[in-house]
Amino acid sequence: MQIVYSALVIFAVSLVSALASNILIMKKVDLKTSNEVMKAYNEFIKEYRQALAEEDKEKLAKLEKKRKQLQDMVMKSQMDRLKVSFYLLIPFLILFYILTFYFGNSVVALSPFKFAIFYFTADKPVGIAWGMNFVTWYILTSFFTNTIIGKALKTMP
Repeated sequence: MQIVYSALVIFAVSLVSALASNILIMKKVDLKTSNEVMKAYNEFIKEYRQALAEEDKEKLAKLEKKRKQLQDMVMKSQMDRLKVSFYLLIPFLILFYILTFYFGNSVVALSPFKFAIFYFTADKPVGIAWGMNFVTWYILTSFFTNTIIGKALKTMP
């Protein structure tokens, strides 16, 4: 039962972290402009790849002129989001350190399969499942909660 509580506490922390970061993005980033820039850039990339596939040198030359301008706009948009990340970096690092100290390398969640990718592991046998440590479970839940909340709040394209 300890594993269930640990997993839920870590999930709750990642959920609150995701909410905080996405709400801050909503307040500090011009999402309309950011989304328009990303949409324009994605359309440009699609057009550029098509011109490459067709080996249309004239169209490629025209697109090359447009590339720098779009890349600058995308860079500015990404920098705005990065600034928000810097606001939250220290509090998140402190929270992560505290949780790492508390949970250590103990099993906090279970995986139906064994895996080991760098430091992210589920390799401790627990019955018919494999135990995950705090870092692995936090990264997994953080990725999914950020993605879901980002899509729900429309802070992610």
